[in-house]
Amino acid sequence: MTFLYILLGIIAFFVIILSIRITINAEFFDEFKLNVSWLFLKIQILPSKKKDKPKKEKKPEKEKKKEEPAPESTPEDPQAEKKENIFVTFYNNQGFDGVVELVNNAASSLGKMFSSFKKHIVIRELYLFMTVTGGCDAAETALNYGQLCQKIFPALSFICTNLPVKKYDVEIEPDFLGLKNKAQFAVSVHIRPIFFLNAIIVLVFRLLFKVVLKFLRGIKNKSKNINEGGAL
Repeated sequence: MTFLYILLGIIAFFVIILSIRITINAEFFDEFKLNVSWLFLKIQILPSKKKDKPKKEKKPEKEKKKEEPAPESTPEDPQAEKKENIFVTFYNNQGFDGVVELVNNAASSLGKMFSSFKKHIVIRELYLFMTVTGGCDAAETALNYGQLCQKIFPALSFICTNLPVKKYDVEIEPDFLGLKNKAQFAVSVHIRPIFFLNAIIVLVFRLLFKVVLKFLRGIKNKSKNINEGGAL
């Protein structure tokens, strides 16, 4: 009974720890910055704090190593049996339809994982500021501005529709006197590891039963058919 209490306590501990959200912050103003925060830990990924050490100059070798004679290549045995690729074996046994079914099962499993996981990705802040120019050409600037708005706003609408977004602001302005396009952004994302881990476990089991086992059965079925044909 004591062991059961200890086991339940360990499981509850990991569930609580994995339920604490991870915050991913990314921004670009003068330079790109990326950091990850979890509990009291904050890891800066970019820019890296490690400085590249100066490479030491290699000293010239006084004596060159003698070239070793290349090993003599042994002639291949013509009677050696070539192992057939397992994917080719599966295709020869199950045909085109079997391959299509296998790919559809894998794609369906991945799609279900992403659809279940994306509900738990929370965008806390999303800010984007862009200025568009056409090289002091008013017509070109207006054309570039329209094309950029046609791409950015549908993409933002897709993100806000499919993911929970708490705060967002997008500003796109035409610059009729500028010579360079400018862009600045900042985004903060919350993720709870327990949901990601759960989605991965479910994906593994789906791939195991719907893809891996069917793939192995397809290979074994061919070998059985060959053996039966030889027996006849």
